[in-house]
Amino acid sequence: MFAIGHFALGYLTGKAIAKPLHIPLNMTLLLTASVIPDVDLLLRFVHHRGPTHSLITIAVLMIPFLLYYRKAALPYAVALASHSMIGDLIGGTQLLWPLSTRFYGALDIDVKGSFTVTLELILFIISLALMLKTRDLKRITTSNYRTLLLLPLGATIGPLLSVGRGPEYALPTPLIIPSLFYIAIFTYTLVIDPSKKSASEIKKRETEELTQAIDEMKN
Repeated sequence: MFAIGHFALGYLTGKAIAKPLHIPLNMTLLLTASVIPDVDLLLRFVHHRGPTHSLITIAVLMIPFLLYYRKAALPYAVALASHSMIGDLIGGTQLLWPLSTRFYGALDIDVKGSFTVTLELILFIISLALMLKTRDLKRITTSNYRTLLLLPLGATIGPLLSVGRGPEYALPTPLIIPSLFYIAIFTYTLVIDPSKKSASEIKKRETEELTQAIDEMKN
């Protein structure tokens, strides 16, 4: 899948975990977690869908956060795991690296084929509808951890511009509009919105968010 599908899966799975456990979601962290494995696209010496997509790598990364933040970290761990366990099973991924370099999943399904692209569009529509209904979309633009959006922004722009690993990773045409939508949201959050706020206001909101996170850990 491309970033559009991963955003949707990360959001939907993270939301499914957070709601029954009454865990407030940080949308910036959730969307960032959903595309973290794709940092391998920036690493020429690492095979795409290899080490960074391994469940072992994901576990090593998330266990310290789960131990420290406990249930508050669960939605982000699930969003991160959804990337490999759901999204990238289409086309295959090295789930057990370094124990095995075997690719697991539907290896015969084209990640740029009509089935996969249609699935991503459906997931995008469902997740966007839920974001609008719950006002989670607005929470993306008001987060004080906005610099983390550089990763999901890059994950969205890269395929759109065929940047990284070559034309085989170029974005299918039907996913251009959803990609531009997210690019606009991320750009607004990173550039336009912060310019309207004073440094003291941003610092105050960061302190409030940190205090809220600490309270959640105690509970």
